[in-house]
Amino acid sequence: MKRRTFIQNTALAAFSPFVLNLLSCNGLLNLGKPRRRIFVFVQLIGGNDGLNTLIPLTDYGNLIAARPNLYIPENKVLQLNDYPTVGLHPSLGGLQDMFNNKLLSFVQGVGYDKPNYSHFRSSDIYLTGSEANDVLYTGWMGRYLETRFKGYPEGFPNAENLHPPAIKVSDTGTFLFLGDRMDMSMVVDAYAEFKEPEVESNGNGRINYVDQQVNTIREITKQTKKYAGTIREGLKSNFQHSDKYPSKGENPLADKLKTVANLIHSGMDTPAYMVDLNGFDTHDYQADSQNTTKGMHADLLAKVSQAVTCFWDDMTHIGMEEEVCGVIFSEFGRRIKSNASAGTDHGASQPFIFFGKKLAGGIIGDNPSIPKNATVFDNLEKQFDFRTVYSSILKGWYEAPDEAISNTISGIYPSLNLFKP
Repeated sequence: MKRRTFIQNTALAAFSPFVLNLLSCNGLLNLGKPRRRIFVFVQLIGGNDGLNTLIPLTDYGNLIAARPNLYIPENKVLQLNDYPTVGLHPSLGGLQDMFNNKLLSFVQGVGYDKPNYSHFRSSDIYLTGSEANDVLYTGWMGRYLETRFKGYPEGFPNAENLHPPAIKVSDTGTFLFLGDRMDMSMVVDAYAEFKEPEVESNGNGRINYVDQQVNTIREITKQTKKYAGTIREGLKSNFQHSDKYPSKGENPLADKLKTVANLIHSGMDTPAYMVDLNGFDTHDYQADSQNTTKGMHADLLAKVSQAVTCFWDDMTHIGMEEEVCGVIFSEFGRRIKSNASAGTDHGASQPFIFFGKKLAGGIIGDNPSIPKNATVFDNLEKQFDFRTVYSSILKGWYEAPDEAISNTISGIYPSLNLFKP
């Protein structure tokens, strides 16, 4: 087994006993150092139903026929300024306000050729940036971060790089930040008590297979310990968060983004964060049978809307709205036609949702075409390869040089106009 394979299989899970719990923050670290270009990845785990999120009003009669037990009545769809042929699920009122205030944008029909309908495999494809029939053992952001933090972890942290290259706020790691040698991120648990990891000695010098893998875990543990003190020093007290946040535990995504807000406010130079929300595998009872604007999917979307709007209130309050941006995505979309269990099955393309003040704004792409007599085999067509979106983030947000992009994303993809100059 290759070392990077072992890291992928073992090291991410190894963080769980000593993930960092960041409870509060106050003041800024490194006041003289400019902070810019922070990106937040929000993964909706399970496969979000894009057709009931960003709702196409063209072919609406066909959509009603395809999902009679799920469609949102047209008079309940939230309107978007300058886009009369598309709207949002009624649970997304906060995101509607952000869009109408030019703080939100969409890319329609994001996917890839020969889509895979396995949660695990499709998630791996999106997080590693691989072809459908290829397997990569590093994340696309991990590869990019390796071009910025050269030689990591040797010599890190240092005077110019005091903070981790990436942070995942969850109870597990992610493929997204996995580099060729090791994870480029620290794992932060918004709920667990912080305990600084204990690092064992280097053992007896044996070099057999087992010891090589143990040394890999030891190396990751050492790196976590190096950053732990710096993070803890920056998080001694809390700042005044948005008053729209729910009580802790009511909305896991809000709790995680609140932790990200704490880290950003503390002065962290970390350029990439990731959070997630489970529950989007809506095979059955996706909507209330008596009121399709309510139900499981509606509740999940309400959590997303609440979490992102509260987080953005925080970014505005601390003056970071021009230095932070983010994207909401899933491992795939859902089928056009609903099933007999008032749900939807695994599908292909999906809309990506971007949030931030530096967005170019609007909706990129066309409304998906809904066939007149949709079958259970019909899927939404791909308009943009997901790696086109990734390349656009690297070029437009991080201002990455062409060489770094080519080292990160295999192939040449056109750049989308996602961000303001």
